[in-house]
Amino acid sequence: MKNRGLVIGLVLLIMGLVAFSCQSKKEVARAPQKDLLAAIKDFHKVLHPLQHEAYPANNAQAIRDSLDHLLSLGDSLEIVPVPKDWEDMSDTLKTLTQKLTENGKKLREAAKTGDDKTLLDAFENYHDHFESIIMALREKGKLKAEKQEHEGEKEAEKEK
Repeated sequence: MKNRGLVIGLVLLIMGLVAFSCQSKKEVARAPQKDLLAAIKDFHKVLHPLQHEAYPANNAQAIRDSLDHLLSLGDSLEIVPVPKDWEDMSDTLKTLTQKLTENGKKLREAAKTGDDKTLLDAFENYHDHFESIIMALREKGKLKAEKQEHEGEKEAEKEK
C-alpha cells in the first residue's frame, strides 16, 4: 500500500511537471510588457520592415520567417495595460486589439496552408488592422502622425 501511494504521488508530480513544461511559447511571449505604447513600438519594429521591404518585394518567405515573432508581439497588444492617459479609449482599444489577434490567426493559417499570394493578402489585412489601431490613437491625439514620428527619429539620429 505504501508503494502504491508513492507511485501515485510520483505520477502526479510528473504530470504536473510535464504540464508546466508544455506551456506554449505564445503564453510566455504574451507576458505583459510595461504598457500598450511600449508593446506597439516593439510590434512596429518587427512589422515595419516586413510591410515596407518584404511585402512590396512579394517576399513571402521573409514574412513566414518572422511570423511567429510578429504574431506573438501582436497578440500581446491585447493583454498589456493601457496607459493612464489612454483609459478613455480602453473599450475601443480592446475591440481593435481583439480583431488584430483574430486576423493574426487567419494570417498564421494562410502561412500554413496557403500559397504566397494568399499569405501576402492575409499579411496586408493584418497590417491594415494594426493601422486601424494607430489611426484610432491618432484621431484621439494619443499618438503623433507617422511623418512627425519619423522626422523625430531622423533628428535623433542626426544628434548621435
